[in-house]
Amino acid sequence: MDRREIFNILFKGGAVNEPIVSAPDPVLETPAHLKTEQAIPVWKQWTELPVSGNFKLELSTAYAFTITLDLNYPAKAVNPEQILSLGIQQGHAANIQTGINKHGYLFMNNLADSRLIPMDKLLTGVQLVLTVNPLGHGMSFAKLKIMDSAGLTLATLKSMQYTTTDWAGEMTLSAASFNLLRIEGLNEAEPGQ
Repeated sequence: MDRREIFNILFKGGAVNEPIVSAPDPVLETPAHLKTEQAIPVWKQWTELPVSGNFKLELSTAYAFTITLDLNYPAKAVNPEQILSLGIQQGHAANIQTGINKHGYLFMNNLADSRLIPMDKLLTGVQLVLTVNPLGHGMSFAKLKIMDSAGLTLATLKSMQYTTTDWAGEMTLSAASFNLLRIEGLNEAEPGQ
């Protein structure tokens, strides 16, 4: 027996003269959260708190969305003991609290980042960006990152423990002063549109 015959037997190779027929790739169905042809883009922006104190998301959490919060405080306006929190609420109970805690760490409910954000960076202005992407089967991937005024990422916190419905509801801020709050995402189209 030749070495070639042994390799053919081991690796289930066919004879040298047999043609190789490639099988077509299987057709995979596109997940529901990636089918956006019937979705309407949502883009909202605020520079001050609404009268009610809550921001209505008015987007579908079945699709990916991003919430951006610009905080460009003057140096005297920041109280280091103040918790900057962006909370998503359903009804009267707060579901998910995200932000910077009083010690200078990013947090998402009970999960906290291990990197301390220097107070001088917080005093010169930062931007919080929360991105939520559906994973399928009702779960989501959330990423909270904080960037300095130059656009460099200072810290990032990631979580896959929340469902897409956990992110539905109204949004509140613990601090009334901010420069800009922007929400980008998609909403499901009304039937007949």
